Amino acid sequence: MKELLDFAIQTAEQAGKITLKYFQSGVEVESKKDDSPVTIADRETEDFIRSEIEKRFPDDAILGEEFGGREGKTGFRWLLDPIDGTKSFICGVPLYGTMISLEKEGRPILGVIRFPPLQQTLAALEGNGCTINGNPCRVSETSELSESLLTMTSYGDLMRDWGEDILIRLIKKTGLHRTWGDCYGYLMVATGQADISLDTIVQIWDVAALIPIIQEAGGRITNLNNDTSIHMSNTIATNGILHDQVLNLIKPKG
Repeated sequence: MKELLDFAIQTAEQAGKITLKYFQSGVEVESKKDDSPVTIADRETEDFIRSEIEKRFPDDAILGEEFGGREGKTGFRWLLDPIDGTKSFICGVPLYGTMISLEKEGRPILGVIRFPPLQQTLAALEGNGCTINGNPCRVSETSELSESLLTMTSYGDLMRDWGEDILIRLIKKTGLHRTWGDCYGYLMVATGQADISLDTIVQIWDVAALIPIIQEAGGRITNLNNDTSIHMSNTIATNGILHDQVLNLIKPKG
């Protein structure tokens, strides 16, 4: 398993260099069928990661955001998001990440996120903890919502998908609020710099790496229904201590 993690880290770090060729360069932006943006950087980066996996693990399955799925024979599946935070990337904001995860029969067993402009690599292997640039990291010990830092990708998305009343409750009850979103918000939680990070819409390639990272850092990550799965369509990640309080704010009982 350690060999697989080392491979994922090395591949993510090499792939991240491809994104830097286009970062803050005025790269051309296209729209996909769902109206989300995509660039040549997304495609070149995923193409590189897929080629590395195919050379090293030719019988493993692959699912990536840009080029879809390939069947495998081993029970392992690699999940790829070449640039998580494409909108940040396009705007020249350095808080995007290249994400690689490995799933074994439905369970994500490792997750790696490389933040190319920041030269940071967040990585976790099931049962082996979470690291940032090779150094162990852990979630915060904040126990009061009023002292917590909440990050989210978009206030607008939260209002649209969960409602203005939920946004207001979260803002009133938490201490600080920032839109350091996409995968960077989860780095903040995993390293103890933030206490809560959430997204109202996620895809399987967004979630797969986050589950082992947050869990191995000592936190919790679920959806609104308090379930954890790579098929979650929304995510709430916390230091664990605050998790039930956050869920109750979003979905009050009774």
